[in-house]
Amino acid sequence: MSPEHFCANYGPTTTEQNSPGFRIMYEGHECQWNGPSWPYATSVTLTAMANLLNEYNQTEVTGSDYFKLLKNYAGSHQLKLEDGRNVPWIDENLNPFTGDWISRTRLRNWNNGSWSDEKGGVERGKDYNHSTFCDLVITGLIGIRPQSGNSLIINPLLPADTWDYFCLDNILYHGKILTVFYDKTGKRYKRGKGFFVLADGKVIVSSKTIKKVTLQL
Repeated sequence: MSPEHFCANYGPTTTEQNSPGFRIMYEGHECQWNGPSWPYATSVTLTAMANLLNEYNQTEVTGSDYFKLLKNYAGSHQLKLEDGRNVPWIDENLNPFTGDWISRTRLRNWNNGSWSDEKGGVERGKDYNHSTFCDLVITGLIGIRPQSGNSLIINPLLPADTWDYFCLDNILYHGKILTVFYDKTGKRYKRGKGFFVLADGKVIVSSKTIKKVTLQL
C-alpha cells in the first residue's frame, strides 16, 4: 500500500517503484510488465488479499486496504474520449499514475498513424475483460465465500460506516436464492435497519452491524 513500492492511483504497479528496473515507457514493445498496471494482475492481487483476510490471522493487510485497492481498480475502468467524456472501459495495460491505456495509445498510431493488422488490427485490446471484476465484489467485498456441503460463510470486507446501504440480490447458491443487504436507516429497502441475509425470501440473518456469519442452509 506504500507509494514507494506498489501503490498508485491506477495501480498497483507490476514492479516496485523503487526498483532500478521500474519503467513507464511509450516505446519498445506495447506490453511491458516492468511497471504498468495490468487489470489481470490486479485481479489476482485482490483475490489473494481477500483470501488472506478470510483464511489467515494477520494484521498487515486490512479490509480498508482491500476496499481502497478495489476502489482504485474500479476507477481505472474508464476511457477519456477526445470530447472530454469518460466512458466505461477495459483494455490491456494502464499507466498507473494517469490511467492512460498504454497499449491502446501506442497501437492506434502504430502504422503511419493508424492501427496495424500485424499487431491485431483496429481496437485491439478493447473489452479485454479478464479482470474477474464481478467476483471481486461478490466473494471479496460483499464476502460470499462458498463452502462444501450446505454451509456458507459471508464475510463482508467493507469497512464500517463506508456505505449507508448495499444489496447483492438473486444469488443462486446450492439450490437457494440468496440476498445480502445492509440498510443503515431502513429507508432504502424498507426491510428494517442493519445487515440481513435472506434465503428464498426468508430472513436467516439479522444484525444491527455488518459482520461475518456462518450459515447452514
